[in-house]
Amino acid sequence: MILFRLLEGPSSKGTHVKEQSDAPFFSGRPMDVCSLADEDVALRTLPKGAQIVSIEDARENLPKVTRWLAELQAMSDEAHDLTEELEVLLDSLEAENEHVVEVAEQLAQLVAHWQNVTSRIEATGTRIACLEPGRLEWYGVVDQHLALYSWSFGEEDIEWYHPIDTSFLARKPLIEA
Repeated sequence: MILFRLLEGPSSKGTHVKEQSDAPFFSGRPMDVCSLADEDVALRTLPKGAQIVSIEDARENLPKVTRWLAELQAMSDEAHDLTEELEVLLDSLEAENEHVVEVAEQLAQLVAHWQNVTSRIEATGTRIACLEPGRLEWYGVVDQHLALYSWSFGEEDIEWYHPIDTSFLARKPLIEA
């Protein structure tokens, strides 16, 4: 889109200045996948197993995914504690010791449960951007381009996005009619 601006003032004398801008006038509009410009390139950009979701689908899944995220955070703390306990035990006991085996089995069960929960999260099209403090992202379409819808712990709704080649720090607000 090309914008024209009329400059006024003593030195400008009504000069037209052309400003170039690639951004739409109102940027940040979530769109359906069928609105994706250059779909072939965008789909090749997606990581293996990732899926593009609508903002409505991401929002519908947000309550359950945030519960699962909290579960993963608690499991992370537990795994840390079990790992430390295992290290202390192995300093003084053999690996075949009954207590060492018991703690190792608890850790293995925790890892299996972790994998199960992350699979459920990924099945909704959600990716965990950061476990602590808790950031979730979904591949979606914003202004006809592939982007990441972004949610962070403490936010009530998904109201942000960022281009896929930028980080959380480059988030911009979604604009919805």
